[in-house]
Parts: sequence; structure tokens; C-alpha cells
Amino acid sequence: MAAEAWHTDLCLPAAGVRAGVLAPLAAGAPLAAAFAFGFGLEDWMRADRPGFTEALGAITGGPAVVSVRATAGPLPAGAEESVALRLPQGGLDALAAFILGSIAGPLAPAPPGGGWLLLPARRRYALGFTCNTWVMQALAEAGLPVPVAGIRQRGEAMAALRDAAARQGAA
Repeated sequence: MAAEAWHTDLCLPAAGVRAGVLAPLAAGAPLAAAFAFGFGLEDWMRADRPGFTEALGAITGGPAVVSVRATAGPLPAGAEESVALRLPQGGLDALAAFILGSIAGPLAPAPPGGGWLLLPARRRYALGFTCNTWVMQALAEAGLPVPVAGIRQRGEAMAALRDAAARQGAA
């Protein structure tokens, strides 16, 4: 998982993406090392420079998108913080199924070079279900013992992910 500004992403190795149900997303970026997947308010994610109107939309909620970025390394270039977790057996397939189930339309190839592909999401963005909640829900569905309820902000998500990593290290 990687965090930038207020946002967290699921970062999956390209080989795993190419070998599963998300393979159409990888078709446009054959040299990518990984793919970063996220969730966000559509108006915010599509704005060139999000401002007051988009911030108000983040409070009131609205249509959401699932974001996909091809990355040259294991994390997006702008990642400020990251946590690596071991997935249980079948966890990568469960993450892929969660991501696929989050997308409301057909899959399209992600652009090479780190550009954003924004696909309509099935679920709406709300203060109670943010990008950070989405990441935690995905990991929980992949079999990791992480909290979902109450996770709204990046700091909460990253603290919970660091705790999960520490538990994995102790096991």
C-alpha cells in the first residue's frame, strides 16, 4: 500500500495483474512493474486543480471512480509512505475480484508512464466510505485482519496497516 497526500492506493505487482481478471487493465502498459489501484470522488479525481467545490463534494459525497496507474517501480513515483503486507493464499485473487467488483463499466488499458485511468465505480464516495476505507475493505476481503469501520483518513489507514505489518513480522 502506498500513500500520497490524503490518498491511499493498493499496489499490486504487474505479473499478478497480468495473470488474472484485471489483465485488460495491464494491456496498455507492458513495461509496468506494478499497478496502483485507488478509489475517489469523481469530481475531485477529474479536476485539474481541485478547489472549494470539489472539497465540498468530498464532504457531501457523490459518484466515485476507481483509479488505475501503471508504475515503473513497486510504488507510484509520488508515494510518501508505504507498507508492504504478505497476503494469505488466494489473497491476490481476492484483491483482484474486489477491484473488478468495484468497477461499474468495462475495463480499459491503463496508460503507460503513470497516467491515471479513471473508471466509474459501483459504489458512491461518502465521508463514511473514502479511498482509505476502500483500501481497508479490499484487504479485509483478501483475508487480512485489518479494521474497516471508522477508517476514513490516510493516517488512520496507514496506522492500521503498520499494525498489520508488525503482527505479520511477529508471526
